[in-house]
Amino acid sequence: MNQSAHQPELLRIALVEDDEEVRYSLMMLLRSRGFAVDSYRNGMEILMNQPSLQVDCLLIDYKLPRFDGIDLLEKMRVAGTTTPAVLITGYYSPHLKARALKAGFTDVVEKSSKPQDVLNCLATATGQIH
Repeated sequence: MNQSAHQPELLRIALVEDDEEVRYSLMMLLRSRGFAVDSYRNGMEILMNQPSLQVDCLLIDYKLPRFDGIDLLEKMRVAGTTTPAVLITGYYSPHLKARALKAGFTDVVEKSSKPQDVLNCLATATGQIH
């Protein structure tokens, strides 16, 4: 990894969110905090791009068209992706968190959380302090 002393390499996040307003808000939050963001409207879009996907963390919505975010990560893991992942949801429950952790997510964050909570989950997942 070549990092310049003057310009460190940005952490790249792949964001999968079907709600356009939420996707835009999350993109702006992440970019304002120095992340590079690749966004996808659904699971099929990211799966089609998975062979060339080079990101440091996945931020995946739970409720997506066709299959949910947990199913998406399971498909990605079967295909060989080992990238850390955080699930974001408006439907939080202890059962959902347990299911997500079992599927390989490092954490689950509620959409109604403070922006710093999302950033903290990403920092933990990537091993970075942001």
